[in-house]
Amino acid sequence: MRAVWTTGLAAVLILVATSASAGTIYEIDYAGHDVTLTDSKGVTTELSDFGFWTGPNILVAKRGDAKVEIPFRRIRSLQISKYLPVKGHSPATVVTTKGKTYKLQLTRFEGRRFVGGKTDFGSMRLQLMQISKLNLKRLSHTDPNERD
Repeated sequence: MRAVWTTGLAAVLILVATSASAGTIYEIDYAGHDVTLTDSKGVTTELSDFGFWTGPNILVAKRGDAKVEIPFRRIRSLQISKYLPVKGHSPATVVTTKGKTYKLQLTRFEGRRFVGGKTDFGSMRLQLMQISKLNLKRLSHTDPNERD
């Protein structure tokens, strides 16, 4: 793979074109997942083709002073507590697919990003901060271009 210095979508496309392994990871990070989601009101819903409505399925959070980016493919479960205006974040806990647990903070910006997917009764969309618990089961086997 060769290094390419550019910004935006062009950088993503160039990296995909120059490396087979980057293309595989790129595709997985945009693929939807089958999940069980519990919202902030306690309503639990099964969804397929779940992910962010814009961009790759990568959770951006803070861990201490560091900014971390965790792909959904590495997350088993995510718990998000209520937003704390005084602190400017929502406390969160991620359990990885390897079983490790990490305490994080979701910024207000990240918490306002929309996620969604398909249910038995139609499509569903909500902000990340409206989720209290998310269990990721596996990648969905639906056509990624098919959205309601």
